[in-house]
Amino acid sequence: MTLRALENGERGKNSRGIRNHDYPLAEVPDIADSQVWKQVEEFFTKVHAPSFGQLSNAEDLAVSPDGTRLAFTGHIWSSLKDGPKTHVHIVDLPTGSSMSADPVPVAASHGPHNNEKPKWSPDGKTLVFLSDRIRAGQYQLFYLRSDRIGEAQPLISEPLQGIIEDFSWSHDGSAILIGLAAFGLPKSGFEGSGTLVDLDVSRSQWTPTVKTDHTAMDVRSLWFHDVQSHQTRRISLPGRNIWRFAWCGPQDAVAIVSDRPGEGAYKESSLVKISLSDCVEHVMVERGEYFMAQPTASPSGSKVAFVESVGGDRTKLAGCIVCVDSKTNKQTRIASSVDIASLEWFNEETLFSMGLRDLTSVALKVNVLTHEVRELWSTGNACGPSYPQPASLPGGGFAVVRQGWELQPEIGLVNEAGAYTQILSFEDDGGRWLRPQLGQSHTVSWESTDGLEIQGFLYLPPKGQKPYPLILNVHGGPMSAFVDQWMGYRTWVAFLVAQGYAVLNANPRGSLGRGREFTQGVVGDLGGGDATDLLRGLDHLVSSGVADASRLGVIGGSYGGFQSAWLTTLTNRFAAAIPISPVSDWNLQWLSSDLRQRTLDNRPYDIESLYFRRSPLRHVHRCKTPTLQLVGKVDQCTPPAQAHYYHTALLDHGVKSCIVEYPKEGHGIRQFPALIDACCRMISWFDHFMPVDK
Repeated sequence: MTLRALENGERGKNSRGIRNHDYPLAEVPDIADSQVWKQVEEFFTKVHAPSFGQLSNAEDLAVSPDGTRLAFTGHIWSSLKDGPKTHVHIVDLPTGSSMSADPVPVAASHGPHNNEKPKWSPDGKTLVFLSDRIRAGQYQLFYLRSDRIGEAQPLISEPLQGIIEDFSWSHDGSAILIGLAAFGLPKSGFEGSGTLVDLDVSRSQWTPTVKTDHTAMDVRSLWFHDVQSHQTRRISLPGRNIWRFAWCGPQDAVAIVSDRPGEGAYKESSLVKISLSDCVEHVMVERGEYFMAQPTASPSGSKVAFVESVGGDRTKLAGCIVCVDSKTNKQTRIASSVDIASLEWFNEETLFSMGLRDLTSVALKVNVLTHEVRELWSTGNACGPSYPQPASLPGGGFAVVRQGWELQPEIGLVNEAGAYTQILSFEDDGGRWLRPQLGQSHTVSWESTDGLEIQGFLYLPPKGQKPYPLILNVHGGPMSAFVDQWMGYRTWVAFLVAQGYAVLNANPRGSLGRGREFTQGVVGDLGGGDATDLLRGLDHLVSSGVADASRLGVIGGSYGGFQSAWLTTLTNRFAAAIPISPVSDWNLQWLSSDLRQRTLDNRPYDIESLYFRRSPLRHVHRCKTPTLQLVGKVDQCTPPAQAHYYHTALLDHGVKSCIVEYPKEGHGIRQFPALIDACCRMISWFDHFMPVDK
């Protein structure tokens, strides 16, 4: 029985969560007792339950210095409600005669909390990782000795006052650099927004929140830990916020630094070298037009490389390689056809990097002296949770976590010749149950009005016939990209396809993977050429007979939420819209968000600027599309007030509108049972206004 059949069978009833003749289930406050809820819950239970208690995914790959073992962060579900926990695992890498053996991962961490980001000491005898086992959310460093049996021990006897977000071994293993975030600092949008765990102190409920123009003292700081003496000291200056860091020879660190800790301050960062002896900063690259990411120094520290990106979320940036001479600060940009997302030095002259080219993940070897770029391997699949995150092997080659629309995550090795070998698959009965319901995946392309080629992924349902009811899905960013991922990046993509809807994951101008000029195309024109790209994609699918022009929907989160509202002010072709974590007014976004993106014309207070002219709220009188908005209460990237204002404006103009706010969700609806609730409302809204069965 389809979800629609269940819903129709409930019409006219008055119990909680039941749709009547006049409005969809999406508008009912409590739907947990509805039959639709039960079926959606059953869908996700069938997908995830077979992996309960088992590894279902991996990230943070770390190869031991001798190349014989791989440590990684493994995801283990115990229930839908609790979501996945992370634990460190180690698996032997197949070499020589053992190539045919099936590697068995062994858990290196245990307990009810999370453990992640394992990193080997240079001698391979110690594995250090982050764990919040002392207090949930407050990550500290723990270590395991590979030559001893036992539970991990704290690396630092007294926990540092804050949350450790990252760390880095020195080349000789004598010291560790530690990135420490103050309690309560904001998280990035990709991490779900909201804040890190706060200081465990009791405060009266009436205590106010105070904001001033004072220099922030609660920042992300950099610390130095001596392995032999067990002494730990701060090396970053007060008020300086350390976003990213790396060793730069034995006496210095290199870091991306700003004067403020807010998410919007990342774009104001400079690249500095910090002396480990006297903590003095030396600016290597002043703040500029572009974002910097992934700083890494050559083994001697004579050269520093980083990724220069047009923009995006600070945790997932991609762009071109810039190499800086540590003595002269001379910068050299190394051109390639790939938007680089990861960097690692092979030796003093060579970088190993991986990134996106069109819809493909590509690995490269880059000579920083000759600028020769050699392609090592490529795949149409994703090689990480978003952009590629490989781990190099000491003898050449690398490891990746690979996944695709029909490929559950797996760990594989690529050798020096470019041959790929799977070593550990996370396929389970849930994936085998889901795969027949996913239908076909196609890469598609079309021309925009100015002749620019636009690309995307088209997911067709396994049942039904052309023309399909089709939902346009717009990614966040705008500097981001859809790649080929299991379940289509967000689980509700696979859910909608399984219910009979075709889904188009489009990468309009402004997306990553097509080079700087393509990404730059959205800057100063947000809601212009990019919106045209999306609408032309629908024209292409309608004219080719794939999509039914009378049953077109639009959905998306963040920037995609903006487009889901904005497009409905440009055309009345959409039967239904579901903006998630949207922006409806760019002026109010500038004043209330922690992002303060500069993708418009930098005149937020000019009523004739793009901040006003490209805001859905200003053009709400043109919208006729029934609109369901889904928001998280703790979202600081696109505060939920944006959706509330737009909801009121839609109602004032006689447009069908509903807003659903989840009290514990942030940027996007990600956790169960909120995700079940959101999917119930999605399918109800689309089914009511653009049913699968005409």
